[in-house]
Amino acid sequence: MQLIHSDGKTTYSYQLCRISFLVEICYEKDGRLQKIRPKLEVWKDIPCKDGLDLCDTTTIDKWNNEDIEIYREISYIRNSSEQFRMRICIRNIGDGDIRLHYAAPVVIEGQKNIQVGSEPITDNFFYRQGRHKNDLPSICKIGVYDESFEDAIGSVLETGTGQEKNESTYQIVSDQLTVIKSSKDEEAQILFGFLTGNNQFFESILLLNPDRSFKSFVCKTDYNIRLVQGATVEGEWLRIDCRQNLEQAIEDFACDKARINNALRSKTPPAVYCTWYYYGQTVTYEDVKENLDEIVRKKLPFDVFQIDDGWEVAVGDWRNNEKFPKPMKNVADEIREAGLIPGIWTSPFITDRNAPIVSENYEYILKNSKGEPCLFPMNDRIFYILDITNPEVISLVRQLYHMLRYDWGFIYHKLDFTRAPLIQEDAVFYDDTITLVEAYRAAVQAVRDGIGEDAYFLMCGGLYDPLIGIVNGQRIGSDVLSMWSSNIQKGGKTAPFTIKQNLLRYFMNHWWDNDPDSLMVRRQEKPSRGLRLTYGLLNDEEVKTSVLNQYLGGGMICSTEPLKTISDDRLFQLKHIIPVENVKVVPLDLFSGKRYPSLIKVHLPKQRAFQLCYINWSDEETIPVKLTLNKEVLGDYYQNNKTYTVAEFFSGNIIRAIKCNETIEPGNIKPHGSILIKVIVEDDEPYVLHSNAHFSMGEEVEKLQIVGDELVFEMNYLFETPSTYIVGLPEGVTCHEKGSGYQGKGDIVEIEVNQRRKYSYKIKVSK
Repeated sequence: MQLIHSDGKTTYSYQLCRISFLVEICYEKDGRLQKIRPKLEVWKDIPCKDGLDLCDTTTIDKWNNEDIEIYREISYIRNSSEQFRMRICIRNIGDGDIRLHYAAPVVIEGQKNIQVGSEPITDNFFYRQGRHKNDLPSICKIGVYDESFEDAIGSVLETGTGQEKNESTYQIVSDQLTVIKSSKDEEAQILFGFLTGNNQFFESILLLNPDRSFKSFVCKTDYNIRLVQGATVEGEWLRIDCRQNLEQAIEDFACDKARINNALRSKTPPAVYCTWYYYGQTVTYEDVKENLDEIVRKKLPFDVFQIDDGWEVAVGDWRNNEKFPKPMKNVADEIREAGLIPGIWTSPFITDRNAPIVSENYEYILKNSKGEPCLFPMNDRIFYILDITNPEVISLVRQLYHMLRYDWGFIYHKLDFTRAPLIQEDAVFYDDTITLVEAYRAAVQAVRDGIGEDAYFLMCGGLYDPLIGIVNGQRIGSDVLSMWSSNIQKGGKTAPFTIKQNLLRYFMNHWWDNDPDSLMVRRQEKPSRGLRLTYGLLNDEEVKTSVLNQYLGGGMICSTEPLKTISDDRLFQLKHIIPVENVKVVPLDLFSGKRYPSLIKVHLPKQRAFQLCYINWSDEETIPVKLTLNKEVLGDYYQNNKTYTVAEFFSGNIIRAIKCNETIEPGNIKPHGSILIKVIVEDDEPYVLHSNAHFSMGEEVEKLQIVGDELVFEMNYLFETPSTYIVGLPEGVTCHEKGSGYQGKGDIVEIEVNQRRKYSYKIKVSK
């Protein structure tokens, strides 16, 4: 590793990438704002033994003035120049307290100080992540103001009905992961990733000049705390990675964060029925009972029945209202007796202004600098916010969730709007010596302490990084609607934005079960209950893509429907995504210049196969698909001496004995539609060629092998609706047997399933 230090600037270069950067610290003392750029000097090298990654050496630079002492730690692999990580540590050595605002380990100013590939920086791609679920991750050209750039500076409305624009057209703010990639040189890119995130906010900010030329790029951590005399704070670790394989760099970054924080990724994520996306706040006990009865009658394989907002007297007054005349413990018991896990919605950090906590414990309410309550507007209501730095509030939160779990019996917990205390610009907190991120993590940990380690914890509308290792699931996009686009309220796209959020946050599945929000595929042209939520306006092509979005989320599955009235053809779309399978999903065309990802690869760990999903975002054009099985597409499955089978899920088309580098045309995609192609390596084992049941076309099959002169097929089918599995036999093996539920047709066997039960076949084959 070679870093060149000169006049306060550090230069790092690797092949076609080079950055020269400064360090900047901002603090305030005695009313004077200090913004310093220290000329750090190398102090010493020590072995790196923190275990965060493979780094083996740490170089420590230091600098001080009369107020603060700064240490910069740079850790790296001694014999590698592909990547390194660094952080800033600050100690107050002055004669009094200071107000520490931020520390920026990377400040790059002017185009001459950054080069990624052979083109100017303004021709580079910029991959932006957002801090909150409604932020819209995007990939855009730095110097081109188009729809992709608008996405990168904006977010999606909480209602899911359109886009919320940012007034600044010259600044992009990213969160834990940022990539700058060459548009000309495939293997030239720089990943900036905050490897830790439990103590401070962080952000990476790209700033352009008015003529859209490059001005600066800054990675910084925000403190906004009072740093008392003698105290030290350690910044978050920032990884800078220039390796040529970007997919692997992102994968390693996500895996390292998961390992560092003991992520709670489920072996089998849950399938959840949620009341919100049809019943909203009008939900009643009768609605719960009706849908619970339908789940039992139709033998639907949900794991969880979750009651959403609408059961409580008011937010902050966590007692059941008149629409739930039975005690909530009894309701939880009924859900459990139906064979499901009881789930409940709460929002612990905000409160209705008339809730008892306001009059009884007004000191718990977060105030601004004028002493007035801070406000959080949501769903046409305005709420007060609790001060999460107050230990009494933390104790109250812990008691609430202990009651919900152990007194009432709710095991699955969905929390909402927990970002409220974090977005107040003029708030005065009870404790100003801890960062908001530290306070937030402690407050969320109090929820976990209350519900216990074995409860399922889904966060919706909270921070991302500080929750790794605390929550089981995390919402990764805005609220959805059962429509592709909407002019019902404020206009704009709906499904394309939320699907984009889901796909561009694919790597977060290492940290928890990604939640792409609820699936709604009912047909309903007129609203009921006075709710926009009740619409069902997706056509058949849009239903394909929406159901696939659940599968491509790679995490938990959620659905909301009026189960008594929905048609069977729409209801049993669920068989394509349940059981929930732990598939690995990677978008392949992130840097193609398109606004939305349209080619997604799905790795099938239980099969010798992978899938390609193509999405047509056009409103009018039908798109033909051509697929060449070259090394780029096949990746690790590339074997020049092998042949392949390709099967398309929706059409049932199967093409066998395809050679490497051969081009095929598996089908056309209508507007807003998708196709899902399975690519299978043909070898000496049987394999599922095609199935119209689960999208994975075989991951749910428990046993498929030839034992002696028998084909053994075993699986636990979960639905009361028919499905077919077509099993391909290896070369030299045939079957012409016909029995109850199966039929041999030479080199394939067709197996029929139609009931929720265990299936086990031993079918005679000839060799």
